[in-house]
Amino acid sequence: MTEQTRQYQAMAKTASWTMVSRVLGLFRDQLTAAVFGASAIGSAFILAFQIPNLFRRLLGEGALTAAIVPVLADKSFKDGKLASFGFLNFVLRKVFPWTLGLTMIGIGSALLWALIWPTNSAAAILTAICLPYMPLICVAALFTSAVNLSGRFGLAEIASGVLNLCMIISLGVFGENLASTDMGKAIWLCLGALVGGAFQLLIPLWGLRQEGWHLRLANVDEAAWKTLSIAFLPAAIGAGVQQVNVLISRAMAYNVSDAGLMYYYVANRIVELPIGLFSASIAVVIFPALATAFASRDVPALARNYARGMRLVLAINVGAAFGLVALAVPIVQLLFQYGKFNAGNCLETSNLLVLFAIAMPFYAMISIVTRALNVAGQTKVTFIAAVHAMVINATGSLIAVWMGKGVEGLALANAISTIWQYFVLRFYLKRHAPEFLTESLLKPAIQVIGGSLVLAYISFQGYAFLHNILTGHLHEKLNLIISMGVAGMAGMVFYAIFLDKLGYPERDLLRGYANKLLRFVGVQLRG
Repeated sequence: MTEQTRQYQAMAKTASWTMVSRVLGLFRDQLTAAVFGASAIGSAFILAFQIPNLFRRLLGEGALTAAIVPVLADKSFKDGKLASFGFLNFVLRKVFPWTLGLTMIGIGSALLWALIWPTNSAAAILTAICLPYMPLICVAALFTSAVNLSGRFGLAEIASGVLNLCMIISLGVFGENLASTDMGKAIWLCLGALVGGAFQLLIPLWGLRQEGWHLRLANVDEAAWKTLSIAFLPAAIGAGVQQVNVLISRAMAYNVSDAGLMYYYVANRIVELPIGLFSASIAVVIFPALATAFASRDVPALARNYARGMRLVLAINVGAAFGLVALAVPIVQLLFQYGKFNAGNCLETSNLLVLFAIAMPFYAMISIVTRALNVAGQTKVTFIAAVHAMVINATGSLIAVWMGKGVEGLALANAISTIWQYFVLRFYLKRHAPEFLTESLLKPAIQVIGGSLVLAYISFQGYAFLHNILTGHLHEKLNLIISMGVAGMAGMVFYAIFLDKLGYPERDLLRGYANKLLRFVGVQLRG
């Protein structure tokens, strides 16, 4: 089996489980929006859950993972898998007490916040309840890094699906039946997140045990620990700045209006569907491949894997972005117009969705460029790029609030900062590790943009035509499903044919997926 085939299979497996997780996550968000509407309590929960996620990104999935994967790959290449597991155990023993300490400090700070600012007591109390999620998910992220490096993909996505399921059950069953107030329901939702966080730790731990991991400390490699320590600090600061950037936007949206953060969150979650489903799967598989190639000094493999990851990200995210812009209003109506989340709320959210969609391809490409810089040991420049983004976002957000542009202005500032961050990262990658960039992406980018323009036109015109015809004959939700489904599928089919005929390098992956679907009707595409 070739390297490319193995990667495609791993991406498909990861994407499949990610799809399950994202569907459950979408249902969780629909339920949350329907139960709380665009209310202060709903926004308070979103802000509260964002805070432990900030530390998770800082210490877990972001900085520490970015720093440890290249070190584990190098140690596994030189000393074997069991030696890398021993080093992982050493890192766990170093990190876990600190995460517990930070959690206790955070809980105390949140309770103090509730006492000092009673008007924000709901967000503060919910934050205190959510904070124990942070140490669980930080350890889970380390386990996931090691198990992915061993070639077992998909476990983290399964765990994310279980998290969403726990939160759905907590709110939809226990919250709705045992709580009489919105605050009580929000507390049940937080408790569901904690139970789900425990599963997020246990599931990759099971996979690691299957690979031969045991909780025992091997001889500590001081050189590896020094390499990790040096890489971690700038990565941690960069990840922290990036998460502060996100928190700035959401905190300002929370203060713009009671409904502002809910609109911001829902639009952002819709954009995260294609990013999480495909782009994250690509990055998860490409990252170990880049780390292994760098550890073995295989320069052609570095360039090949980087270009492959970027082309896949471009093909998926540019097309998805154009599709989201074309169908923003009906997408939000179909997914979130339930319960207390009404038509006016959907219209406000769709405006934000357009702005987020514009930046979506750049956000996805950032995930690949950042991993390449981490592999090359250039974690300092990821910090510099994050500072750039934070300054632009904070400045733009303040200007937007001053000019009275509301959450739309905040979303625009966030989009501009994301685009700028990508170009800063790309600049530093070219300066410090040009071996990643030996394959040109100009032609694939032009092909993708051309196909995406027509995809958006076919989707928009087709939806408008079908929706007008079916209005009055079908229930509105069914009308939206059929109109968008038919028009969107027509646009995607053209897009796929367009890239295939132009000889897009990853067309074999496209054909492979298409043939799996066409097999049920007895048809197969041939090269």
